[in-house]
Amino acid sequence: MVFCTSSNEILITVPEKIEKINEGSCVTIPCAYKKLKDEKYTLLWFKDPEYDNVSKMFNGTIVYSNTVERPQSPAYSSRVEYITDATSPMQQTQQNYNWIKCDLRINDLQKTDSGKYSFRTIGSDKYMSKAAVQVIVKDNPCKVHTEPSELKNPLQESEELTVRCSTSGSCDLYPEWLVHTSGQKQEWISSSTDMITETEEEGGDRKVTKLKLKVTWKDDNRTLSCRPAKSEDSCQIRNFTLSVEYAPKETKATVSSEDVKEGDSVTLSCSSAGRPDVSFTWFKKEKTEKAQQMSNLTLISVKPEDSGEYYCKAENKHGAKESNIIKIDVKYGPQGVTLHPLVNVEDLKEGDKLTLKCSVQKSNPTVNQFTWYKNSQVQSETSETFIIRNVTAEDKGSYHCQADNGINTAKSDDLRVSVKYSPRNINIEGVTSVKVGTPLTLTCSADSDPLPHMYTWKHKPALSSVPLPIKTGQLNIENVTIQHAGQYTCEVTNTIGTRSNTTKVDVLYPPFNLSLIMKKEVREFEVISIICTVQSFPHSHLTVTGPQGDLRYIQNNQRNNTASANMLTVFMNVSESDAGMYTCKAKNSEGHSEIIHELIVLHAPKNVSVSSKGEQRFGRELTLTCNAHSKPAPSSYEWKKRFNGAINTVGHKQELQFNSLEIIDSGQYICIAHNSIGITESPSVEIKVKYAPNINIVHNMTTSTQWNWEIPVHLTCSADAYPPATDYKWYREENNTTVLSYQQNFTVWPENPGMYYCTANNAIGKSRSKSIMLFIGTNVRFKNDAILINQVNNFTNSQIIFVTFSFKRCRSSI
Repeated sequence: MVFCTSSNEILITVPEKIEKINEGSCVTIPCAYKKLKDEKYTLLWFKDPEYDNVSKMFNGTIVYSNTVERPQSPAYSSRVEYITDATSPMQQTQQNYNWIKCDLRINDLQKTDSGKYSFRTIGSDKYMSKAAVQVIVKDNPCKVHTEPSELKNPLQESEELTVRCSTSGSCDLYPEWLVHTSGQKQEWISSSTDMITETEEEGGDRKVTKLKLKVTWKDDNRTLSCRPAKSEDSCQIRNFTLSVEYAPKETKATVSSEDVKEGDSVTLSCSSAGRPDVSFTWFKKEKTEKAQQMSNLTLISVKPEDSGEYYCKAENKHGAKESNIIKIDVKYGPQGVTLHPLVNVEDLKEGDKLTLKCSVQKSNPTVNQFTWYKNSQVQSETSETFIIRNVTAEDKGSYHCQADNGINTAKSDDLRVSVKYSPRNINIEGVTSVKVGTPLTLTCSADSDPLPHMYTWKHKPALSSVPLPIKTGQLNIENVTIQHAGQYTCEVTNTIGTRSNTTKVDVLYPPFNLSLIMKKEVREFEVISIICTVQSFPHSHLTVTGPQGDLRYIQNNQRNNTASANMLTVFMNVSESDAGMYTCKAKNSEGHSEIIHELIVLHAPKNVSVSSKGEQRFGRELTLTCNAHSKPAPSSYEWKKRFNGAINTVGHKQELQFNSLEIIDSGQYICIAHNSIGITESPSVEIKVKYAPNINIVHNMTTSTQWNWEIPVHLTCSADAYPPATDYKWYREENNTTVLSYQQNFTVWPENPGMYYCTANNAIGKSRSKSIMLFIGTNVRFKNDAILINQVNNFTNSQIIFVTFSFKRCRSSI
């Protein structure tokens, strides 16, 4: 398959195969070889090579060679193509090697072309492809051959030509010619027509198809093609090229650019068909411009005078032909631009009309835009006339215009325009703020043409009028007062008119005429305003402070404030805590001042309370005092007592006096304080008079005169006391040193007759009850399930009380 080095590296690839091809056709043998990038090679294609050991060379028919040392065989010189300069599809295997295409194509194969074909490279090393392609050329009785019936070539226009295409008589069909049919469509035709005839010649050994033409100039370089009938093998086609001589045809002139500007280079081109080759001559307006064989005429750096009509003429031995006309219009920028004033620009006054016109001597194309400049600054006008209907001092200066036609621009010379004007740019120099008692100097200057001849100062007073008889450009005031504050106007006059400018002068002085406007007395919850005003410059920083501090910074729903120049207003919903001294302070860079006023807040009594002095004890002295905070002070008091649901008035003084407390003095007390604003009631205060126990013995006997001597008597030591009694004791007078019981309740049995009493103690004191006689000289009986005790004898310190106590036991006898 391949020839390899000792390392088996592939260097040449040629397929090992057999190609069987008809005579007259073609074959392409694929090939690739590996080449060092920088090495040069001798390349050879051999047919049937054989190695000569003597010469150490391969001998054989050299089908292709790239060296004169081993030339190509003449039999192949016009039939072989070497196809290279394309990298083989095989991938590059080493960095310094490339696969190079080395295909071989053989056209119009002859029987003698049969054989084996091999490729050889000769460089620093020599290689021959081991594999070879064997080509076998088969007989082809239909191989075609073309030749003109006459050897005259070139032909003359309108001459007739007959071309023969023949094949072997053993071929079944006649050869075909490729001819134009209707619509310029090409078609293979062999049948007889006006152009084609079929004949047999040489005794029937050749089949001939003749093509007969009457040539025109368009047949020049026309290729006539003939093939075996019905063959699809493109290699079997034979071509014959016509050469026709004719006079120049289709002579045409063109220009490189239709938009030609001055200074450009432009090329005129002339084209024409003709054989033999034509010569060209260029003309401008019937004048020969240039005669030459070259078809182009180049105009370098064209000028306006190069404009005109151009055409060319093509000529050869058979005739001549003129081209179309080309019109060249050289465009150039404006020329001769001048500025013309239409008024006297040396005697203009403010308010006059200024008219300037920009003229252009020539321009191609015409000017489409004008630009006006004043002192090199672009103006808004774009037409050829520049108009200012009412000139001012600002309009003086140097003017020029510029014309633009899209090709180039050109400008005029400068024109100086003067304008006489009234004073302008009036400037007042001097300090704008001055302290009281210091001097003030103001200097007035202005730009005017002609110069000013009079200055007038005017003062617009801020506080009062100040006369100013000064007629110079400088105003001097030696000792400034407050009245000098205000606006100063300087009027400047020349022969054209009068204009003025104004400056403001502030006189700096400390605060004075400080005023604090507010009510002296107000009722609580009344909305009031506190206004602090002052005169000063610069404006003073004003503060109003009261008992709760700076009012500007106390932000709640009871305060808000507004401030303006030298005035501060505070709105207040007054409460009691706002009563006190209020100070307004004014301060600026020149000094400070302050003023103080008092605010009295009137309100109904508040915090009404009752205080007591003395002991809440029976028989003791007690004083209740009604305390109230109010403005003005309370004008009257009222005391009320609430006891057992009843309310009674018990006093009308600030103090309620109890010289000796009684039990009935206990109860809920309130005091009511009155002033001119309102009345307020205190919380209630309870008085509970403390007293020793008041004792009564309660028993279960009735007041009946009959006693039941058979049941016990249940006794209760009932003590009315405050605080309540806590210590109870029962005694019998017969033995009053022995405590019978420490309970509040005590039961006496019939077997224990005697005189009984009880004692009760509290924190105030100890009390004893009256004695009760039980079971002595008394009859006891039952009646209606109750116990009746009949007292039959009167005893001192004895009592009988009915109680509903039950008893626990009874006895049948005493």
